Amino acid sequence: MGKLLQAVLLAALLMGLKTEVMAQDFTVKGKVVDTSGVGLPGAVVRIYDNKDSSAVSTDPDGNFFFRNRSGNPFTLSAGYIGYSAFKGSFEFKRDKELSIPFIELKALSNTLDAVVISGTPPVKISEDTVSFNARAFPVREGDGVDEMLKRLPGIEVDKDGNVTSQGTPVTKIRVNGKDFFGTDVATAIKNLPADIIKNLQFIDDYGDQARLTGIKSGEPEKVLNLTIQEDKKKGYFVRAAAGVGNLERYNLNLRGNSIKGERQLSLDATLANANVRGGGGDGITTRNKLGLNYKNEFSKKLSADISYNFDNTKNSTISSTFTQSFLQDSLLNATSRIEDARSDNTTRNNRHALGGNLEYKIDTSNYLKISPNLSFERNSGNNFSTSLTSQDSLATDRLGSSLSNGESINLRTNIFYNHKFNKHGRSLTGWSNIAYSNDENSRTINNRYINIDNNIIDTLIQNQNNGQAGSNMQFNFGASYMEPLSKHDFVEINYSYNHSANKSSREVFDINQGAPIFNADLSNLYDYQFTTNRFGLNFRHVGEKLKYTIGLSAQPVTLKGENLSRNISTLNQTFNFIPSMRFSYKFSQQRSLELNYRGRSNQPSFLQLQPISDNSDLQNIVTGNPDLLPEFIHGVDMHYKQADWNAGKVVLANLRYERIDDRIVSTKKRLPGSVYQQTSFINTDGYYSLRGDYDISQPLLPGRKLSLGLSGSGQLNNNISFTDDTRIEAENFNWRQEVELRVDIENVVNLEAEASYSQNITHYSTDLFPERRTKRLEYGVEGRTFLFDDLTLGYDFTKQVNMGYDNGSVRNPTLLRLYTEYRFLKNNAAAVRVEGFDLFNQNAGISRDVFDNVIVDRQVNRLGRYFMFSLIFRVRNFGS
Repeated sequence: MGKLLQAVLLAALLMGLKTEVMAQDFTVKGKVVDTSGVGLPGAVVRIYDNKDSSAVSTDPDGNFFFRNRSGNPFTLSAGYIGYSAFKGSFEFKRDKELSIPFIELKALSNTLDAVVISGTPPVKISEDTVSFNARAFPVREGDGVDEMLKRLPGIEVDKDGNVTSQGTPVTKIRVNGKDFFGTDVATAIKNLPADIIKNLQFIDDYGDQARLTGIKSGEPEKVLNLTIQEDKKKGYFVRAAAGVGNLERYNLNLRGNSIKGERQLSLDATLANANVRGGGGDGITTRNKLGLNYKNEFSKKLSADISYNFDNTKNSTISSTFTQSFLQDSLLNATSRIEDARSDNTTRNNRHALGGNLEYKIDTSNYLKISPNLSFERNSGNNFSTSLTSQDSLATDRLGSSLSNGESINLRTNIFYNHKFNKHGRSLTGWSNIAYSNDENSRTINNRYINIDNNIIDTLIQNQNNGQAGSNMQFNFGASYMEPLSKHDFVEINYSYNHSANKSSREVFDINQGAPIFNADLSNLYDYQFTTNRFGLNFRHVGEKLKYTIGLSAQPVTLKGENLSRNISTLNQTFNFIPSMRFSYKFSQQRSLELNYRGRSNQPSFLQLQPISDNSDLQNIVTGNPDLLPEFIHGVDMHYKQADWNAGKVVLANLRYERIDDRIVSTKKRLPGSVYQQTSFINTDGYYSLRGDYDISQPLLPGRKLSLGLSGSGQLNNNISFTDDTRIEAENFNWRQEVELRVDIENVVNLEAEASYSQNITHYSTDLFPERRTKRLEYGVEGRTFLFDDLTLGYDFTKQVNMGYDNGSVRNPTLLRLYTEYRFLKNNAAAVRVEGFDLFNQNAGISRDVFDNVIVDRQVNRLGRYFMFSLIFRVRNFGS
């Protein structure tokens, strides 16, 4: 009996142990983020049930993971220095793996500055985001976000307010994760005061699908997300400025922000004829602008943002262009076609744009986003130009003028939906885009050609009215299904359909003795449709250090159309396999490497396929080629990121290689006895491009009072063209090296001294054409010195030295801008400013472009010397 009892007890004990062991295979995972959705590294996450408790710290991306948990209901808490704590109850349902929705922590308003600084590094790098702690880059009271951006390593803000991150333009601004002033980056960074910003995050945004599923495809958009300090989410800021100057210059501006929690209303209005953004840009610009932006989080489920922009712009640009085309004659001797042109162009533009986003978090499993956009634009212009084109003993002197008018309307709505299943990683995503555009424009052309051939002169007069109208209706939809294969592996199946229908008409009338005569040869009426179906399969692995995605897509493409004027039909069908690969490896919390491969096809345009000649420009007659094949583009890029969080040192490097098979290039043939040429298109191989850049920022003194920056870039292109059936390769190499020294001593001085040297070199495949080499040395200093609490001296000096240009009119401008500002009234609410722009009166834009067998040197006028007196008034109240 005793032995039987012992056996029963032993069996019960073994069964209990077995049950306990079997119960310890449940998994809990999730992510801790701030209010903008960025992961918080090092947050402490604890889990409690009725038996025990355990704790972990989140990884650099904010992720946490608990293994070997029992299936019992449990309580989970999360905490991070300077943020409010989280606590919630959870239980397992059907699966043994539970994915916790993002745990969002809000920053505390009463946290001491010293605690925040010690708890948050100056620079943090994750897979797709470089984040800067605003407190580590303090600026003067009253400064806008643009002044803070100038202090960030790897970030450039030019005189027009354009922002680039490691050489990539920033195309969109968000505030707390919501769109702010659409794509008007320059307005957005001026509109917000810097001292209410908590973090500045530069994000490679692959879209909503990538954010929710992790599958990234296509080229990312560079986005700047600004997070606002929690204690500054209540208040207002208003800045008004009025400036008048000589030469009838004026600049009036009103900016305002009202913030209450997640509700924000912003306004920006400008009336100016001083090129608005610090005098930059080509030509002389008069601009009247109004921008409104509203965003709000109506509940935890529903949020929206909307922006309206009105832009009325007039620009007058005077330019000179010197174009060299390197050719071969019929005996394969080298010859050049030289065009020396002058242009006086005035354009007027009125644009209204309305757009926004509506986000609805239906529940923890379902998410819906709708993004409508509408724009209407009306423009007009007049141009007067002259050109002298010469080749061998031939020359053509052209005198021309033109008037143009046009208007267009664009509508687009994007719909995005995501459903997350109970099983972690399983999701279904759907999207649809509907777009319509319609544009109409007319142009009147008057040209006089004087042709010279060995002292024999003849004159040709060309007067035309050209009217064009076009419409486009585009519709696409797609779906993606994600299925987890294991804890770290996922597979995605996707499909997308795109259909674009275009209608275009062109009517040309020759004016003969004041009477219009219809020109059937130049007029055209055609319809065409572009349709693609894309089937894709992606495999994704998510490890602690290594993440990668490998995918393959199949894409049949149909391009068909009909030229109704000539009863010509075109049908082009292709089939492409498109591979993609993405690897990301994290060496440590401070160093990461990313490698991507993308393949994509590029179809020829319908006009490139049409076997019809367009001789509206007699010097360059263009004819399509119906036998063109689509291009296929191979792109490989690599990104290296390194940041010393404590010292603030940042190293960023990028490398990209691109090869295009069946590249569509132009062919040029000279018409006998003239400098006129005929252009068509052909497929060829051999084009490639290699470019890279790096940026190193190293603080030399504590608090970034003195910092050193080194940056450089280089690009190698192998361009191909055909001239009189002869293939010519032009290998163009350009590089630039810059050194920058920045001084930032609070309430004493902010200045940046920099110097750069660049070269542009072109080699040709034939020894008949000499090597072309230009050089540029540029140096300068920009900054502010604070003489007293109330008096500021500002300066911006740049010297440019250009070497190697064939155009003798190219100058070496010296640019100097000075201003002094005196602040007064309580809290420095008012200021007067006196400033002088381009004091040496040498402002000019100089550029060189190299493509195929052509080099184009261009010089344009820019806003010259003037003086302005301004009165500035600021009112602000945050946190009360």
